[in-house]
Amino acid sequence: MTDQLIYNYILSEASEQEKEVVKKWAAESEERQKELSRIKNIWILSGLNNEINPEQKQQAIQQILARIKELNNTPERKTIQLNGLKYAAIIVLVALFSGTIGYFVFQSENNIYQSAYTEIIVPNSERSTVLLPDGSTVQLNSGSILKFKSSFDSNNRTVSLYGEGYFEVSHDKSKPFFVETNHFQVEVIGTKFNVSSYKNDESTTAYLESGKVKINLEDGQSILLKPTESAEYNKTTNTIRKFAYDDSRYTDWTRGILTFNGETIEELSKKLERRFGVQIAFSDDTVKQRIYTGSIKDQDLKTVLEAIKFTSSLNYTKKGDQITIYSAK
Repeated sequence: MTDQLIYNYILSEASEQEKEVVKKWAAESEERQKELSRIKNIWILSGLNNEINPEQKQQAIQQILARIKELNNTPERKTIQLNGLKYAAIIVLVALFSGTIGYFVFQSENNIYQSAYTEIIVPNSERSTVLLPDGSTVQLNSGSILKFKSSFDSNNRTVSLYGEGYFEVSHDKSKPFFVETNHFQVEVIGTKFNVSSYKNDESTTAYLESGKVKINLEDGQSILLKPTESAEYNKTTNTIRKFAYDDSRYTDWTRGILTFNGETIEELSKKLERRFGVQIAFSDDTVKQRIYTGSIKDQDLKTVLEAIKFTSSLNYTKKGDQITIYSAK
């Protein structure tokens, strides 16, 4: 793996083929994968936007490139290459940048590092808060990806979400805000809402906390949501329903609380896998159908597993990141 290829990937300048090479390399180690995501996010977080003049930007780039080259001079130091890049980036940021930090990058027609889209990747077991170019914020849950143009165009503000995000959108009636998922589009004027669109979940949901949103379906239908209402798209039946929940179950995760209401242990396990970066298996299919309701702080995996064990006839074994849940009776 070359320094330049990793650098191009971090700046979103790599080709699709080069991206696959870097992703395959990162996938060989979970820690490497997490570290690469952190570095990419640090670069975006750096605030290399129009507040920084081109000379300062080039100075920062050259310092980082020099640090990468230095770290790779000897083979034995290659193992710390990514950590070195992260710290080099942080040093440059502290030295050069001040003011509000945003998740958007410098744009210029003559800038060879220009990237049309910014991509924020949040690995399993982590969470992140993103400041968008218009001042809107997004809290991203574990295992999520957010993509958006580094500068919103003059007509609208559009982001693509893969995973789960809690949005607080800055009001701008002249520029609608859109959240694209694989199954519907959320159209916003200015509001607070949650969208969950994980690939391996049975449904895609949107929950409105305040304001007003419209759910636009691929067949041209639209559903208007009022506060405390939710829209749920079932991937199996390709149907959508609207219902009201006057509680905080959809947004509890932003406060570090794991809430489940009438969910099977199999559905709950998906949340635990994303939250703690583990893999969960079951001794048999009957165990998967156990239903749970409740809330618990999600800061410690052992506490969650012990709570499940205490309130049911289930037990578990844990070997590294592998967890097996089985019936205790």
